[in-house]
Amino acid sequence: MKIHAILLLLLHGVTCFQRDYSNRLYYTVKTTNPNIAQLAATLDARYEGQVGELKQHHWISIPKSSPHITRRFHKRDMLLSPQIPSRHRLFKRAPPPPTAPVLENTEEEYKLNNQTPPLNLPLLTDTDGYTRIKTILNITDPGFDQQWHLLNRNEMGHDVNVTGVWSQGITGKNVIVAILDDGLDMDHPDLRANYFAEGSYDFNNHVKDPRPRLQDDTHGTRCAGEIAAVKNDICGLGVAYEAKVSGIRILSGEITEADEAAALNYAYQENHIYSCSWGPPDLGEVAEAPQGILLDAIQNGIDNGRNGTGSIYVFASGNGGANDDNCNFDGYTNSIFTITVGAVDKMGNHPYYSEKCAAQLVVTYSSGSGGYIYTTDVGENQCSERHGGTSAAAPLAAGVFALVLSVRPDLSWRDLQHLCVQSAIPISLDDDDWSVLPSGRQFNHKYGYGILDAYRIVELAKGFRSVRAQTHLSITSEIDVDNTPLSIQDITPVANTSIDPSTAFTSTLTMTKENVQKHGLSRLEHVTVTVNIEHQRRGDLEILVESPNGVSSQLGTPRKYDTSSDGLVNWTFMTVKHWEESPVGNWTLRVVDGRNPEYRGQFIDWTLTLWGESEIGFFMENKTEHEKNGTRKEPTQSFMDTTNEDEKEEGSFGLYGLVSVFMLFSLASTAYVVKKYMLGTHQYVKPTEEDTYEFDNLLTQEESDED
Repeated sequence: MKIHAILLLLLHGVTCFQRDYSNRLYYTVKTTNPNIAQLAATLDARYEGQVGELKQHHWISIPKSSPHITRRFHKRDMLLSPQIPSRHRLFKRAPPPPTAPVLENTEEEYKLNNQTPPLNLPLLTDTDGYTRIKTILNITDPGFDQQWHLLNRNEMGHDVNVTGVWSQGITGKNVIVAILDDGLDMDHPDLRANYFAEGSYDFNNHVKDPRPRLQDDTHGTRCAGEIAAVKNDICGLGVAYEAKVSGIRILSGEITEADEAAALNYAYQENHIYSCSWGPPDLGEVAEAPQGILLDAIQNGIDNGRNGTGSIYVFASGNGGANDDNCNFDGYTNSIFTITVGAVDKMGNHPYYSEKCAAQLVVTYSSGSGGYIYTTDVGENQCSERHGGTSAAAPLAAGVFALVLSVRPDLSWRDLQHLCVQSAIPISLDDDDWSVLPSGRQFNHKYGYGILDAYRIVELAKGFRSVRAQTHLSITSEIDVDNTPLSIQDITPVANTSIDPSTAFTSTLTMTKENVQKHGLSRLEHVTVTVNIEHQRRGDLEILVESPNGVSSQLGTPRKYDTSSDGLVNWTFMTVKHWEESPVGNWTLRVVDGRNPEYRGQFIDWTLTLWGESEIGFFMENKTEHEKNGTRKEPTQSFMDTTNEDEKEEGSFGLYGLVSVFMLFSLASTAYVVKKYMLGTHQYVKPTEEDTYEFDNLLTQEESDED
């Protein structure tokens, strides 16, 4: 084994250890104290190691047979987080059983609704037949004929348009995609050559080999085949058939939040993309989001993964469409740090199962209209003809992103989101949810910005100029205890306001030009809305936000199975529909409660947060040598700039390292700051006495805590 591989195994093996849940209790603690191991020993606890790549999170265990130690730790609940393995927390998003009529169309060629063919350059033309294409590309895989998602002979134009990319020799080389799933059959001939062992681990069994061990451990292998199945004489091939794939096994047994956090960062300098075809249950009745250590892990991947350019997290939107589920009630898919991918079928239709939401960026192909995704399966030379659901859409998108990174490995996580927005192709334009935006683009809650096109996004990436550092600003409608408005200009504060079942409740916040300039926001990207609403039946509510330009995002939809009386407590919705809009003016939140008059609710408050690209020079004092040398060019004109484009001075303030610089700049006001997160996204606040903890205090408190 190469020295590099040995070092990787040693590095990642330090924090991955066998558990003895029968005899020991496990906790994680968040601290900056470098003497955590000694402090744990002082408390008669065992220090088990750092949690993955999270330098401030550590594992500690104690014997179950030592109740005095247990009581001692339980008295410090604010310091320690019990890590109890949970079996039913994350669910695969494999194709659900059909509950809608299957549409067949084998006689006529399907045409894109009300739109001219996409302006791209596919290798397949009127004069180049399918057989010739296979010859040109030297494709001998017998299952390629069934891989319509790669080259659709029957419904021309309904594939990922990748042949023109392959013909340029762009096949995913030097990119590694980690499959966070139920394992990976690394011995399959389709995957053996592209398997990256150093980036793989089994967090269910705590062994290095993520091999499938259960009868239904087929999901991850099928997803891996979509991405990186090699060209050979077996099954089909992957969309990025020379990319590497890692297997990170998390869905086949009990797992703690700390292990999931470690998985999200596992080998995050080697693994470039994390393909995640799972999430909370898609039953249309829950609102669940990662919290605490999980959000720290995602943030850590964004800040430090891929040598500071950010890990790429790709999530399936969810299969709860038939249950009225909406991917904005899933904190993984509505995070600004993830790319949420929905599904369309072989006809370009929106399948009944694919969830819609304002956080969905793009869609790509999967099952429906009688078609499935053909891919690799577990077992010697085994192939699957029935892979589907949004589980199949996410890895297909991850494979396309591998093609992009093979051409431009320097692109950041935000660069890739910009490329999705700019290259996606709207389809099925007769759907009445399409909106023409101030940017000139179109958006649909079912399709996002449209379908992912491999040729278009790769070509756009070749000359793409990276965006500058991220900035954000927030305003809230919260009022103080004296019931007087906060000192925020031109807002309408509302508290404990009844929601009328027959009319829409509205609240308006004003974003001034001065506030936008103060925070250096140049180009709007994500918009998040955090709400506190009490309601006797959460599923009755529809929640929308309208921008100053009159663009409305449907944040939360009514859900027939959501009977929860918990309401929405600090729940954060996200929308990408307002990308590159001007944020200046009135933002209006609308809450509609029109289903069941007998169920009432109270509106408490809401917070609007705008995320986007910073102005040129906003972080100039923190420039790196790379930016000082002027090796990066600036992107397009900002909405705050009124000068003529020809008069704009071309800047040199690039992205390398600036996400991390921004975080340091934001936290510089205090020596010790904790990140406090809202559900679904995060916000940074000055630490309170309750939040700030020093493990040194345990030494002085220990004697008094003894029984």
